[in-house]
Amino acid sequence: MNKLKKLLLISSALLLSTANNTFAAASGTITASGTVVGTCTVTASNMAFGTLNQSGTTLAYSTVTPNCTNGTPWTVTNSGANEGYIYLGSNADLVSTSRLAAPITVNTGFAASGQDFTFANRVTGKLVGTGNGSDQAQTDALKGTAANANGNVAGVYGGTITLTIAY
Repeated sequence: MNKLKKLLLISSALLLSTANNTFAAASGTITASGTVVGTCTVTASNMAFGTLNQSGTTLAYSTVTPNCTNGTPWTVTNSGANEGYIYLGSNADLVSTSRLAAPITVNTGFAASGQDFTFANRVTGKLVGTGNGSDQAQTDALKGTAANANGNVAGVYGGTITLTIAY
């Protein structure tokens, strides 16, 4: 039993002596990083001229709605397809009395106000802004002016303008 007490005392003394030892320590850091990639989409409302005027021009407007990641600068331009005309039956191959001039311009109240919204004029005839992460409706941003329809073949005229958003 004495032996057991001695062993317990020695063990306790050893434990107490190692408990007070100081160990060296070092620290390090972790660098965290990530990238938010800017993305954009664009939609537009139809430019509905309704009944085309036989004795003067007919106006119609389109609201362009870009949606870009917060802080992402955007530019909307015309891609150049079918610009400047609407066609009987939407047939871009028709000419003369089966097509009607309908140029599109940037409406008043926008930085490029009055500029032709064409591919050739895309440097100045454009819509610009910076994304906020939500739809940014540019109300009535584009104005179409359909020419006098006097002499044109009766029917439904139409066409498609493709918008491009660069970001």
